[in-house]
Amino acid sequence: MWSSRGPLLVFATLLLCTAARADDVSPSNPPNSPDDDEQHHLFANWGGLRDRLKEWGIKLDLVEQSEVWGDLAGGRRQGAVYDGLTIADVKLNLDKMIGWTGGWVYASAFNIHGRGPSGNLAGNMQLVSNVEATRDTKLYDLWFAQHLWDDKLDIRFGQEGANDEMMTSQYAGLFLNSSFGFPGLPAADLPSGGPNYPMATPFARVKVQASDALTLVGAVFNGDPAPPGTGDPQLRDAGGTAFRLNDHTLGVGEVWYSVGQGKGELPGTYKLGAWYSSFPFADQRFDTNGVSLASPLSNGRPLMHSGGYAIYGIVDQMVWQPPDACDGCGIGLFAQVMGAPSRFNLSDLFVEGGLNWKGVFKGRDNDTLGLGVSYVGISPAAQAFSGDVIAFAGTGTRYAGNETVIELTYAYKATLWLALQPDLQYVINPNAGIPTASSPVPLKNALVAGMHVTVLF
Repeated sequence: MWSSRGPLLVFATLLLCTAARADDVSPSNPPNSPDDDEQHHLFANWGGLRDRLKEWGIKLDLVEQSEVWGDLAGGRRQGAVYDGLTIADVKLNLDKMIGWTGGWVYASAFNIHGRGPSGNLAGNMQLVSNVEATRDTKLYDLWFAQHLWDDKLDIRFGQEGANDEMMTSQYAGLFLNSSFGFPGLPAADLPSGGPNYPMATPFARVKVQASDALTLVGAVFNGDPAPPGTGDPQLRDAGGTAFRLNDHTLGVGEVWYSVGQGKGELPGTYKLGAWYSSFPFADQRFDTNGVSLASPLSNGRPLMHSGGYAIYGIVDQMVWQPPDACDGCGIGLFAQVMGAPSRFNLSDLFVEGGLNWKGVFKGRDNDTLGLGVSYVGISPAAQAFSGDVIAFAGTGTRYAGNETVIELTYAYKATLWLALQPDLQYVINPNAGIPTASSPVPLKNALVAGMHVTVLF
C-alpha cells in the first residue's frame, strides 16, 4: 500500500534522476552545439543522405514519443498504462525542387499506440497526456504554403489542426496535459472536440506581418473533423482521410503583439483572439418547448442555437533572465483566458497559467522546469440541468463547477536526440462530476505521475 507520501517520493526520485547530471557536459550532450543532423538525430546523417535530400529541398523526420503513466490515487482506478505516438513528416522546399519561390509543402502522419491514462485510469476530461488518443495510423497535416513579400504574407491551405497555430501559448507547449495544447473549452464544446489532435480537417489560413511587432492571423476550418454517426469520432475519422468539405465552418482570428524583442530586453507576446462556429448548438437545459430536458414532460429535443463563439486572450512574457543567459534561459510566465456563452455550452470559461524556468541547473541550459494550472469551468446552465435531474428523478449528483489540473514537469535534454520528461498531475473534480457509463458516480481527485520520452531518429 502507498503511504500518503509515496506519490511525492516517486516524483522526487524521477526529478533527482534527471537532475543528477546537472553539471555533466559530454560529447553526447554539449551545451552549445551547432544545429546539425549528426548530433540531432539518433541515426545521425544517414550516411550523408540527409544532406543530399536537403540540397534537393526535402527534409524528413521521424519522432517517437513514448510514455508510462500511473494513477497513484483517486480517479477511476489505480494502475499503470503505456501510450505512445510515432510521427513521420516531410517538408518540401519547392524553391530548391522546382524553382517555385516561397512555396512549401508539408505532410505528417501518426501512429497512435498504447492505452491512455485518462480513459483508463483518471477519468478526467482534460486528458493527462497530449498524445492520448484512439489507436490508429492516420494522416494529419497535408498543406501547401506560399510566402510572399519577404515573408510578410503567408498563405496556407490544405489540412491541419486548429491548434497547430491558433489558440496556443509558447510557454504552455512544455506541458503534457492536453489542455495546455488545445484549450479545454473548445475541446468540450465544439463538434467532435473540434479540429485538433488527432483529427485535422481542411482549412485555409492567412498570416500578415503588419510590422515587426504586429501580426494578424485568420483561418477557416471545416467545423467537424469526423463524419456523421455515433460513437468515438476518432474512429469515424479512421485514417485521417475524411477530407470533409460540406459541413459548417469554424473561423478563428487572432492579433499578435510582440514586445521586448531587442537584445537585453525581456521578450513577450500578447494575443487577442476569437472563434465562431456556424454549427447549431444544443441548449444545455431546455427543450424546444422551454421545458427542462430532465423533466418527464420534455419532448427530448433540445432547443437549438444558431452558431457558437468564444473570445480569448493569451500572454507569454519573460520576466527574468540571469546575467549572460543562454538563448531563452530564465523565467517566463504564461496565461490564457477564454469565455463562451453559458446557455448552449458545456464549458463557458477556460483559464490556464503557469511558469517555465529554462536553465535551472548550471550546465543544463536546454532543460526546463514548469508549473501550470488549467481550469475548465462548467456552465451554470449545465449545472442547473444536473439539479433538474435530481429534482425529477430523485437521484443523481449535481455537476461540479469545474475540473482543474495542476501540473509539475521537468524536461531533461539527455542528448540532442533524446529527451526525458517526468511529470506529475493532480486532477481536481475529474470530469467535473459528470456521470459516464464507466463512472456513474463522481470520481475522487486523482494524482497521476508519468515519464514522457522523446527520441528523434
